[in-house]
Amino acid sequence: MAKISLNGYELSYSFNGVSKSTNGVSVLLIHGAGGQEVDWPLAWRSLNDLTRSLGLTPKDHGGGLDNYPVYAIDLPGHGKSGGKSQSSVEEYANAVNEFVTAIELDNVCIVGHSMGASIALNAALNKYSWLTAIAMIGGASKMFVTDAILEGLKENFEPTIENIVKYSWYKNTGAFFKQKARQRMLEAGSKVVHDDFYACSQFDVSDRLAEIDVPTLVIASDHDRMVPLKISHEMANQLSRSTFVALENCGHFQHIEQTSRVAKELVNYLSTLG
Repeated sequence: MAKISLNGYELSYSFNGVSKSTNGVSVLLIHGAGGQEVDWPLAWRSLNDLTRSLGLTPKDHGGGLDNYPVYAIDLPGHGKSGGKSQSSVEEYANAVNEFVTAIELDNVCIVGHSMGASIALNAALNKYSWLTAIAMIGGASKMFVTDAILEGLKENFEPTIENIVKYSWYKNTGAFFKQKARQRMLEAGSKVVHDDFYACSQFDVSDRLAEIDVPTLVIASDHDRMVPLKISHEMANQLSRSTFVALENCGHFQHIEQTSRVAKELVNYLSTLG
């Protein structure tokens, strides 16, 4: 992990060490609410993935992302980053812009999951000069968060996290992944997770989709109860340059539950850019 100073705090990030892709595109992974960069598959973030040498990485993974510079950040107040969590998607998008500008990247495709997908969409609306495309995994132009969840994250944190985890994953997903998700959200703490879910609850750019002029990949799944497939599909239909992918037998953590499939879709999409 590396760190860079931004406005009085240090932001933590990983880099896979690839200097240049064929079409010059760099990939920036942005995690979801209460998450951190390690929520992304290690095989996506590092060329030295131990699971590969042990034969644990799925054989059909392909490794196509190895051809692209891949950065993954801990948002402010998350994981190993300093600073404070924010209460709006716009503020997180500003932090992403500061990071990309500080390390002097251009021709970037943001790949965001859930809240990270909202940040990607916000970045597209802000028309950052370095942004080439976005990929939204389990995302929508309007995020639905109930008052009960927001109140629970303040007053009954652990039981509320249990419910969030319960509804985030497909029923057949292994217990290990659910347990890791639960553990990381609990470690993030009530304030951080509440800030993130509040930011999501206030996010609605449904009436601005016509302003998006960059290519957009939208990946959704049939058993996603946090962001139903129908919602993501309707958003994709309103975007002028969208590619829509629907996954079967998959919940909200598409990049974990169907790592190989999602990686292949990303690689196919990235190959069309440049």
